[in-house]
Amino acid sequence: MTTRVLILGGTFEARKLADALELDQSFEPLLSLAGATEQPEDGKSKRRVGGFGGADGLAQALRGFDLLVAATHPFAARMSANAAAAALASGIPRLVFLRAPWPEKPGWQHAKTAAEAMAALPPGARVFWAAGRQAFATAAARTDV
Repeated sequence: MTTRVLILGGTFEARKLADALELDQSFEPLLSLAGATEQPEDGKSKRRVGGFGGADGLAQALRGFDLLVAATHPFAARMSANAAAAALASGIPRLVFLRAPWPEKPGWQHAKTAAEAMAALPPGARVFWAAGRQAFATAAARTDV
């Protein structure tokens, strides 16, 4: 019996999982990408690109699948919520991939707003910017790049 797996991608690990499952004849993976990346990496697995129309649309799409793997980008809060609701509504088991948070490094500065972060930067600084689930709730500016 073949296990049909819908993998909600967005992470490097999702692509690796889909490609690994493709090599195992007991699985039939389909990697679903939101379409935010213009040229996603090629892989061995079957792919689809685009949304589902919310939790209800995803629940409908899960018909015919045996497992849902939610391996979206850590900031994809809406998709994560839709995946949870769709799995519950459809009765399909859901496996969630949680990526470990980045460890804070010396030189990182935290700010509550974009303006506060920009004001803390020295002139000409090279910056890496990360924002949490709520816009600018957690922002880090790294100037030691």
